[in-house]
Amino acid sequence: GGFSQVFPRPAFQDDVAGVVGDHRGTPDISMTAGVSDGAWIYESFVTPGWGVIGGTSEATPVFAGIVALADQAAGHRLGDINPALYRLGEISQRHPDARTGIVDITSGDNTFDGVTGFQAAPGYDLASGWGTIDAAAFIRAIARW
Repeated sequence: GGFSQVFPRPAFQDDVAGVVGDHRGTPDISMTAGVSDGAWIYESFVTPGWGVIGGTSEATPVFAGIVALADQAAGHRLGDINPALYRLGEISQRHPDARTGIVDITSGDNTFDGVTGFQAAPGYDLASGWGTIDAAAFIRAIARW
């Protein structure tokens, strides 16, 4: 997580400008990232065999699959989901009982390997974005946008 040194804050992040300033902030959402609890995969190229993947290599295809399920639930491609994701994040912050599928992460940080990260906090933060998701509820909520 952190601030882009290249990209300005996009319009969908205007309501979190107090956190991101004038720059694009990341992440938007967090998914599992630990290699110790990663997914076992069989690689059939380079050196074939079983291995554990984690981090972005695990989280990205998991989230892509969830968005594909939301596309299917909506009956059409959702396209760029960032504006809807940020609206759902704002709704979940104002109305914690809303069924947005966004689960706020309010403690911990993303410090890693001697690099100081950011602290999680209620709402949007640079450690976890809006938090993580309850996939079943998130699919239903994002499909309506």
